[in-house]
Amino acid sequence: MSDELVSVVIPVFNGASFVAKAVASVRAQGHGAVEILVVDDGSTDGTQEVLKRLEQREGIRWFQRSHGGPARSRNYGIAAAQGQFIALLDCDDVWLPGKLAAQLAIMRARPDVGLVHTDFEVRFEDGTLEERVSARSSREPMVQAFAGGHVALPSTLLIRKAVLDQIGSLDPELYGSEDSDLTIRLFRVTRFECLDEVLVHKLQRGHGYRDMAFDEQTHRERVLASRDRFLMRLEGFAPLTAAQRAALDREWANYFLLKGAAAERAGRRGDARGHYWAAIRKAPTRMRCYTRWLRALKP
Repeated sequence: MSDELVSVVIPVFNGASFVAKAVASVRAQGHGAVEILVVDDGSTDGTQEVLKRLEQREGIRWFQRSHGGPARSRNYGIAAAQGQFIALLDCDDVWLPGKLAAQLAIMRARPDVGLVHTDFEVRFEDGTLEERVSARSSREPMVQAFAGGHVALPSTLLIRKAVLDQIGSLDPELYGSEDSDLTIRLFRVTRFECLDEVLVHKLQRGHGYRDMAFDEQTHRERVLASRDRFLMRLEGFAPLTAAQRAALDREWANYFLLKGAAAERAGRRGDARGHYWAAIRKAPTRMRCYTRWLRALKP
């Protein structure tokens, strides 16, 4: 295989209306040495028929799996990849012209760089712009403290396969936190570079990846369990800097606020008070923690 073979891994769940456009945006890059691996994650909307046509017309390779979430699908695709570089692309996002060429140019010139990402725009299905993200300059405390300010949206990433091999696979148990976990683990082992140019459009739609997979309550429970696992993993990073400790405490407070709100919705006011008190202990200067706790005291 070519030294510059790029393996593009696309997880898809109920993306029959979107995945062809994602594939077309890869082919439009004009880079000859590209393999496209699409992993169907138990779709129920006819995605498999679309993938059969794309196999014939666009030469993709695709795999069908039972539903297990985007991290497991990406892991499967990465394991099957043959390229020196791995690019990730969600089924409802698209690359803009020149993305891959610009990223590969940096990889050729900078052997020390293991990951190149880009700015991106979030757009609604009608094309309306929601947000433009400057991907190297997040103001979020967690992103600043643990990833140097880099917002590494999966659909923007080009990663050396050798670097991915260092950190291991994505954690399929981190539902909703797997992207942050991947970014942080990569940032700990390699140098990031960011192209300050919008080269990806991210689609904002409904419930996104979880459409029809399970109900809203199950979704919330999985997100909370995932967040707990993710934050506990960050606790294992030692030693933590002062900025990391402060950012992590803030995220713990957010987590306990969510837990408290869930308990309130379920009518478990005692549990809610306990979660809100835990939030106060983590972030004693945040007024919201106190107002939620006081609210839960009311009969």
